[in-house]
Amino acid sequence: MPSHPLRFAMVTLGSAGDLHPYLAIGRTLAERGHEVHLLSQAPYEPAARAAGLQFTAVVDERTHNKTLNHPRLWQPIAGFGVLWRHLCVPAIGPTVEALKALATDGANPLRVLASPLAVGARLGQDILPMHLWTGYTAPSALRNVEDPMFIGTWKVPTLVPSTLRHALWRGVDRWKLEPMARPVLTRWQASLGARPLPGSIFGDWVHSPNGGLALYDTCFAKVPERWARRGVVNSGFPLFEAEDRPLPTILSNFLDAGPKPIVIFGGSAGSTAHRGVQALQAAEQLGHRAVLIQATDASSSEAHALNSNQVFVSAPVSLMHLLPRAAAWIHHGGIGSCAQGLASGTQQLVLASAYDQHDNGERLARTNTGIWLDSRTATPAAIVAALAKLAGRIQTNRPGRSTHSLPGNPNLACQFAADHLTQ
Repeated sequence: MPSHPLRFAMVTLGSAGDLHPYLAIGRTLAERGHEVHLLSQAPYEPAARAAGLQFTAVVDERTHNKTLNHPRLWQPIAGFGVLWRHLCVPAIGPTVEALKALATDGANPLRVLASPLAVGARLGQDILPMHLWTGYTAPSALRNVEDPMFIGTWKVPTLVPSTLRHALWRGVDRWKLEPMARPVLTRWQASLGARPLPGSIFGDWVHSPNGGLALYDTCFAKVPERWARRGVVNSGFPLFEAEDRPLPTILSNFLDAGPKPIVIFGGSAGSTAHRGVQALQAAEQLGHRAVLIQATDASSSEAHALNSNQVFVSAPVSLMHLLPRAAAWIHHGGIGSCAQGLASGTQQLVLASAYDQHDNGERLARTNTGIWLDSRTATPAAIVAALAKLAGRIQTNRPGRSTHSLPGNPNLACQFAADHLTQ
């Protein structure tokens, strides 16, 4: 036990990729003897409790399900508005109230690590005795004008000058983001007596003045100089494993019975299922064995054979054990999936649709660890061609630098983050 236990709040909203880094860091802090609370969506309570964290739901189960099952959630333009209106805004009040209770119930100042989407934490910083760091699960959360630069799903050409890149962000703010976010945040600011909202909401205000943690490796994306000057530092990937669970027997036997298969995952938040089917067909066309993983809320995984060359697995499944035995890793481009592929040294094919997925795929391509396609326009033939291109790299896979964080054995990223938050 530390001589002076501290009190922490981890605040995150979104899918499993947004949750797991916070669980990993929170568990590390709890294992050091600190009091750690997770504020997030109600369905994440069992995972938080299992990791040794106290839990407060700031989004109820109905709102969680409504958001993640919204038909427009994965549309490149409309999706962020859905996430903002249906998840981020409803969480503001409960987040402020939960932080208020924690910040005023203890001798030590409350220390908070929060997602930039958890704007209730940013409002709370102005009115409560707490110290806030912003935690960035993906590079796209730190607005920049350097390559690679994406506006939504559009990759800004390298030849576009810096002045025009800044103008593009001003246009996005003026016509999309500010009308969406500023009115509701201004009402909350006034009602709470918080400071006025300066500058751009998403380009400046949501980021804590105290700095933050970029929860990914420098080899994937180094923190841009602008944000480094504001105190943001890379921690590495705090890869979370709930436990060192074995693979299902059917899957383990399948892996033992032949060449390395292609492993395919469609995403944890209801992203379109047709990508997995197309990838499965592409693997079959090229003569590869394949494992198809489907997201589920079940607490244990199940597996069954689709045929002699294909196995279906319902998540959760231990990617820590599965991916090192894979020929390639096909997924939606979420940051958690990218991190798992990098940790195992497995070549990746990203079928991106929205949010940070295009940017993540481009960063894999730039480090020669993957290929990405836009899932909206990728034809079956394009997926086959991309997978065939990866085949030439499969034999040169090398393990990545990240290791997984297990109970009682946090990886270096978790240790760095915990040290940073306790200093």
